[in-house]
Amino acid sequence: MRDFRHAKAMARTLRASLAARGFKITASQSLELIAEAFGVADWNTLSATIRAEAADARDSAPKPQISTALSAALKSTLLRAMAYANRRKHQYATLEHLLLALIDDGDASAVMTACKVDLGRLRAHLVNYIDDELKTLVTDDAETRPTAAFQRVIQRSAIVQSSVREEVTGANVLVAIFAERESYAVYSLIEQGMTRYDAINYISGGIEKNDGDTAA
Repeated sequence: MRDFRHAKAMARTLRASLAARGFKITASQSLELIAEAFGVADWNTLSATIRAEAADARDSAPKPQISTALSAALKSTLLRAMAYANRRKHQYATLEHLLLALIDDGDASAVMTACKVDLGRLRAHLVNYIDDELKTLVTDDAETRPTAAFQRVIQRSAIVQSSVREEVTGANVLVAIFAERESYAVYSLIEQGMTRYDAINYISGGIEKNDGDTAA
């Protein structure tokens, strides 16, 4: 049986059926009639319901299982990131919450220090951004959830580490963050001259960035 998820198809069928009987209506009118049939105010309301249902279906879909273990330090870091968001009553924990937590992660902070990142300055910039620019995330909902980008970063770092069968650390997460190029978290690192290449150089070969190096 069709339900509201098939609303557009039903609207097309209704319009064609009426046209065959000599009653011509516009596409918009057919959509409004279908919305009325489902007992909602208008098509926009029904459309929003359809999108919400689709989003819920995606969220409830089984996630791929990754066997690579997270280090104890990284687990604490992830909890700290969630706590930063929860303390501010933010509905979501973002990459900025995550990067702020990584500043106090021994593995990640060692990489950032080797890449000449001023951790105090980075912390100040992130706190200002989180407090000033993420006010729209404030909610009365009790549970804070990680954003899709947050989850992608953790999954990406786990997948990479699974190839070498080593546990995932904050350093791996830091490298994975660079794939989210549009985020303020990545901008704040690049603004201090750090690149993904710098991080990988240090993690793989212990090569620290020289003061004269420029960002790639």
